Order: sequence, then C-alpha cells, then structure tokens
Amino acid sequence: MAEEVTVIEGVRELAGLQRRQWWPRERLEALQLDRLRRLLRHAAASVPFYRQLYGEGGVPADSIGSLEDLRGLPVVRREDLQSRPQEELVARGTDLERCIRTRTSGSTGVPLEILSRRRDRSVFNPSFFRAYLAWGLRPWHRMTYFQARPEKLQQRSWYEPLGIFRKQLLSSLDGPDHWLHEIRAWRPHLIHGYALTLKLLAEAAVRRGETIPVPLVASTSGVLDEVGRDLLRNAFGARIIDIYASEEAGSVMAWECSWCEGYHLCIDTVVVEILRDGRPARPGEDGAVIVTNLSNFTMPLIRYDQGDVVRLSAREPVCGRGLPLIESVQGRAGDYVVLRSGRRLTPHPFFLVLDHALGVGRWQVVQETLDRIVVRTTRAPGSREVDVEGIRKGLGKLVGTGVRIEVEVVDRLREDPSRKLRSVVSLVPGASIGPG
Repeated sequence: MAEEVTVIEGVRELAGLQRRQWWPRERLEALQLDRLRRLLRHAAASVPFYRQLYGEGGVPADSIGSLEDLRGLPVVRREDLQSRPQEELVARGTDLERCIRTRTSGSTGVPLEILSRRRDRSVFNPSFFRAYLAWGLRPWHRMTYFQARPEKLQQRSWYEPLGIFRKQLLSSLDGPDHWLHEIRAWRPHLIHGYALTLKLLAEAAVRRGETIPVPLVASTSGVLDEVGRDLLRNAFGARIIDIYASEEAGSVMAWECSWCEGYHLCIDTVVVEILRDGRPARPGEDGAVIVTNLSNFTMPLIRYDQGDVVRLSAREPVCGRGLPLIESVQGRAGDYVVLRSGRRLTPHPFFLVLDHALGVGRWQVVQETLDRIVVRTTRAPGSREVDVEGIRKGLGKLVGTGVRIEVEVVDRLREDPSRKLRSVVSLVPGASIGPG
C-alpha cells in the first residue's frame, strides 16, 4: 500500500519552503548543489541504470561544483527509461509494492510511470502552497480543484481534517454548467485547474452573463495565453497565477510572481537547466528544459529532458526573494476535442485512456472531423501487441456514438523536430478559444 505524507512532514516542508525563498541567491545555490551531490552519490551507488550510464567508477559527486559541471553528464529522455525494466530504474532494495505510482505523458504522448515513496513526494503539495500563499491564500480559505481521475474525487489531503485549505473536487469530465453550479455554492477563494479546463469554465460563465467572484485562479498544465487570462478575469474578477510543475520534477518548477515580471525558479527543490543547442540559453532566448528532481531517491531523474520550452529572464527579482526568474513557459500546448453536440473535451481524459492501455508506447490523437478520430501509437518496449479494442472502447465512452475511431500501430510518429509533439490535435473548427 502506498504511504501517505504525514501532517508533521507536510508542515515541516511548507515551513522550510516559506523560509528558504527569502534566502540570498548564493545560499540557495549552495543548498541546491549540496542536494545535487547527495542525489548523485546515491544514484551512482544504488540505481543500476545510473551505474551503467555513468560507468562503474560512478560520478565523483564532489567534482560537481556547479551546474556547468553537471552538463558533463548525459541527458536522459523518456525513451531511455521506457526501454529498461523498472528494477533497473529504482534504488536497490526498493519494495515495488510499497511505491506510489504515477503515470504521466504531459502533452507529449509518451507515457512514463514514475515510482516514489512518501518521503520523495513530501515536497510536492507544499510547493504549490508556497505559490498560493505568495498570492494571498490563507489556511482558512476554501479551494476548488479540477481532477481528471475519477478515483481521486473522494480523496482528501492530510490537512483538511484540521479545517485548513479545504478543497472541493470537481471532475474535469463533467460539463461547465455543472462546474459553475458547484462553484457558486462552494464560494472558493482559489480555483486550480488545467489551462484548457479553466478556459471552458470561464467561457461558459461569460456566455451566461455570470460573474462569480473568485479572488485567485491558478492555472497548470498548459499555456495560458492572454485570451484565456482575459476570459478568467471577466468571469471571476480574479488575479491569475500560472504554475509550472510536473510529476517528473516532483514539485513546482516555477511559479508566476505577483511582484516580478516573470516566474520564480524553485532552485531549492529542483535543478532546471535551460539549454539552446546544447549550451545554456541567454536571457531572452527560448531553451529546452532539462530537470533534475532533487527529492526522488527511489527513482532518481537526473538531467531529464522535460520536453518543454521556457524563456530565460534577464531581470532580477524585485520582491526580495532569492529565487531567480524565467520570462515565460512556451511549451505545454494542446487542443480541445469537439464533440458532435458542440461540447469540447480537454486532452486530459484522453491521457487516462491511452496512458493506461496495454502495449501503448508513444501516441498521438488526431481529430480529423467530427465523425473521425485517428489514434497513432507505437508499441511500448517489450510489447508485442497493442490493446486496439480497449483503446476504441475507452475513447468511444468519451466521444459518444457516431464517431469512427481508427487505431494505427506505427513504427514511429511523424513530428516536427523544432516543436514539441502535441498528444491531442484537433482539425475541427472550435478546437481552440479565440478572441471572438
């Protein structure tokens, strides 16, 4: 059985995050380097994948004196991890039955299962709350969260029985009218959800001529453009906070600051390298995100290619925090799937079907017309067959009758090497919300 984060651990992590954000940059970088060295020693000694990747001699952790030295190590990609047995990816002696398992494909269509233990994940939720607190959320405020996985709708966090940070959980599979009804009754201080889900919610409120006062809206897992921000402001009168996080990173990587022009990089919990053509990106340049999770000692992710693009900032924080800034997050784009009824679905329900289908490797869903959806997938390493019928049935439940679902098993997916592969693409008008 997976272990839960205890009250004491959660409070301790949040208190530490709150305190450290005000440290000088030099002190934060020293902490980051110390944690990185400890992780490298552990991975080289205990994780077969890294022992092989770095050689039997391992990596002399004390020789890593800066991020520049870290760039001498190989970059790890999803495909590298997918091709190896789980026993080679986790620390020796790990009881796989006691691990917490999360599957993620982000917007890349490349499923990856990440294993962790309670201690590895103790910083995950507190890292979100650090961002919320910076924008004025307080423990007695209520929140609304959108949840894509139905089995998690009844789950409650350790802090809720204490009467703090109480959450209303809404299924992202329900429609905007239901969401608005529930939010109106709950009266939250904060709404947290995927960018595309929030756009649907705001569009429905504006269409109905409703304004529901919500002080804060937190957007994750998608690019929140100015059109989306305007919709949310018009619908809720809210201030908008964009949060950049991932399961692979094990915490928030960056969050939008209410004082500074940009996002604070959380260098006390992760190492984020921003590379352009293999070199560090210059201020104002877009670069690929290479992340090292400093918390997960069960299944370390070191110099992991996140598949996202961000833009480095030349500005220094004016809010007093020592956390450096990036200008913007450029990746994480995706389309809606338009149903015959006119309703739009976000990509996340499709992740639930494809990421858990047997034999599926890298995948992409393309909605050609209202009546036709094409799924292209490679075989997962070590799999002979793909559960084609299971995919058809799972997607059929999402999109309803009258839609032909074609599943093609391919050797590789066609993609533009200059752009991140989008897992869900719709060619139907109305797949995105425009200014009109």
